[in-house]
Amino acid sequence: MGQDAQHHPGIEPVLDVQLWSDVVCPWCWIGEARLKLALKETGLLESTRITMRSFQLDPAAKRGPTIAMLAEKFDKTPAQAREMVAQVADLGDELGLDMDFERAISAPTGDAHQLIHLARKTGHDVELTERLHRAHFSEGLDLADHGVLVHAAGNVGLDEGEADSVLRTGAFAQDVLADRHEAERIGVRGVPFFVLGRRFALSGAQPVEAMVMAIERASQPAAS
Repeated sequence: MGQDAQHHPGIEPVLDVQLWSDVVCPWCWIGEARLKLALKETGLLESTRITMRSFQLDPAAKRGPTIAMLAEKFDKTPAQAREMVAQVADLGDELGLDMDFERAISAPTGDAHQLIHLARKTGHDVELTERLHRAHFSEGLDLADHGVLVHAAGNVGLDEGEADSVLRTGAFAQDVLADRHEAERIGVRGVPFFVLGRRFALSGAQPVEAMVMAIERASQPAAS
């Protein structure tokens, strides 16, 4: 998704997108997929630089089955929790996103975000975020498990030894916190949150049509 501009330093992207999200957030996965469709529609997919920014929805999240966690959090029965996520799963299905909440495991995502920061160095942050969404929602994998995270990093071309070192040392822990502080500074209350061209903000998984309009505005030269 717009990674080509990152792989060719000599090519200046037409549009810069800063995207705050969490890898266990279903609306983030939906929003990222809709952004990709909107960029395709505007013809800017290959000339947009997308930078993934960290936003942990629950830094103190417990590890356990997502349905049970949602039931506890919202004081619902498991059946009511399943009803809550059914519509979200249907929206994901429309975009080709397999969201299997029965398999999903809730977990703290700080370590996952550290690897996304590592991936930013080589322009693989969007790709790794997508891989981690699939690991969580489609494959029922525990994103607090370092083995899972290192394997996912290797899947998108990162060096697994370097990824393991990052997780052991907490090399990007401060960067994850810095992204959250920046989000709070600019008034982000939830994710996904998009800043387009450093001038326009979009909150939530907006319809593709709304994203197209925002992208077209943000890709125009700023008024002098």
